[in-house]
This record gives sequence, C-alpha cells and structure tokens, in this order.
Amino acid sequence: MFNKVSNKTLIIILISLVVAAAIYIIIDSNRGERTFKAELVNTDTAKVTAISIYPRATNHKKIRLYKEGNKNWKVRLNNNQTANVPENKIKSLLGMLVQVKPLRLAAQDKSKWAEFKVDTAGTRVKVFEGNNITLDLIIGKFSFQQPRQMNNFVRLTDEDEVFETEGFLDMSFNQKPDYFRNNTIVEDNTANWKKLTFTYPEDSFELVKNDNAWTINGEKTDSATTANYLRTLSHLSGTSFIDNPGILQKAEYTLTIESSALGAIVVTAYGDTTNTILTSSENEGTYFNGKPNGLMQKIFVSAAHLQKK
Repeated sequence: MFNKVSNKTLIIILISLVVAAAIYIIIDSNRGERTFKAELVNTDTAKVTAISIYPRATNHKKIRLYKEGNKNWKVRLNNNQTANVPENKIKSLLGMLVQVKPLRLAAQDKSKWAEFKVDTAGTRVKVFEGNNITLDLIIGKFSFQQPRQMNNFVRLTDEDEVFETEGFLDMSFNQKPDYFRNNTIVEDNTANWKKLTFTYPEDSFELVKNDNAWTINGEKTDSATTANYLRTLSHLSGTSFIDNPGILQKAEYTLTIESSALGAIVVTAYGDTTNTILTSSENEGTYFNGKPNGLMQKIFVSAAHLQKK
C-alpha cells in the first residue's frame, strides 16, 4: 500500500513539475516577444501620404512632408510657404525607416529614456497613410560602431522599450526644412552634353564637343581642367535658398547646356558676381543665393579658364 501511494504521489509530483515547466516556458516566451521585437516598423511605403517630423534641430517644431497628387511631394517651410521635395529623397527616408531592425534591447522602462535621448529630447517621426498613423517613432542618441557603422537608439512612442538599431536615422531626420527641399541646379550625365553656351554682360562663348574633344572657337581646351569643370557642373546643387526674390531684372549671366537626354538646361543668374540670385530650368520656381561656397564661380567660368595654359 505504501509503495502504491508513493508511486502515485511521485507521478502527481512529476506531472505537476511538467505542467509548471510548460507554463514557465510559455510565460517566458511571451515575455521575450513583448520586450524584444523582431520588427519595429510595419508600413507600406507605397501607401504613405505624409510624414511629420519634430527634430531637435528645430526645437521640435513640426516639419510636414506631404504628397500632393500621385507623386509630387512638398515640404511646408517656416514662412508657411511650400517647396518641392524630390521623390528619391522621400524614398530614401522611408527606406531607412522600413529597414529599422532591433540589434538589441537597450532598456525596458522609462528610467533609461533620458540616457538614450528617447524622451522629449529625441526626434519624433510620424508616418501617415491617409488619416491613419502607421508609425510613431522617437529617434534618440546615436553611437559609432566599428567598422564605420552608425547605430541609433529608438523607441516606439506608446511603448517603454528602447532598442539599438543600425542606420543613419538621426542624421537624416534631425534636420531643418531646407534639408528636405529639391536643391538641384544641374543633374545630368556629361556624356549627354554636346554644347555649352555662356552669355555674359560683356562677352559670350561656346564650349563645343568635337570628336570627343571639347573646343572653344575650334581650338581644343585643356582636357583636365574642362573635365573637372564639367564633372562638378553635372551634379551641382545649392545650399542657400531665397524664397522671396522680389522683382528680378534682366538676367546678367546665362549658361545653356544642350543635352541629348534633357534638351536645353538653362542656368540663369541675376545680379553681379558678388551678389547673385540663381535659378535653373531643372528646378523651376526655386531660387538660390549664388555667393555661398563660390556657387556663382563654379558655374560661370571664363573661356581663359578652360583653354590650354
């Protein structure tokens, strides 16, 4: 009788241990899912209609990027005006967000938010599909890892956990409105170019391609100098915008590039060499200050500069 009771008791104890172990595993598994997500972002980039950013760079004043029509994106500026945003810039921003993957769980509660700057000090990003918010993320402190890797600490706004992720989120989203604008002056491949016409107040000349050599008045130019100039010109952007240029007088400087891909690319300068307003047919309605970084001098060079020394 004693043996029967003992065996029965042992079986009950064993079953109890198995059940307890199973319950522990289930609870532990659920806890793991709750504190370490495999995915943080679940957004269909094709359906995104707006992005609201509250960067540290603007003291968290909202920057709104929004889709106008099917493809055109705009950014609302501080002066309540709007400006164009290149579609490839939007694709880049959304691409960074959907690629956010947790590398590790950095913190589980609010006590660490300030340390990782995912509290009110962080850059908040909201992604919209129509009226629905599909992502509400706070981008906090960044850290450099080896080799040449940059990581960011992030937190979903309505959750406590802080995750370390790979990527350049802070550098891309913690910006002022002008960063998101279309800053293109010239964007084309020099292989498409056959003639450049320079029209100046007191002079004009043509840079012409003949048998893969660039010439002025039929004479070959300095190949290295010309190649360097054209390379710089082919991917040229502005850094300083002028949103209220006023009434522009007659253009003083004009560069017309004949491109087999884009037709005529026209860059126009109003004013003199020290105080100019620039505009380009590749970015109509946008005006640039020609002074910063020697922008005017990069575009409107002299014939002597390109000719053989």
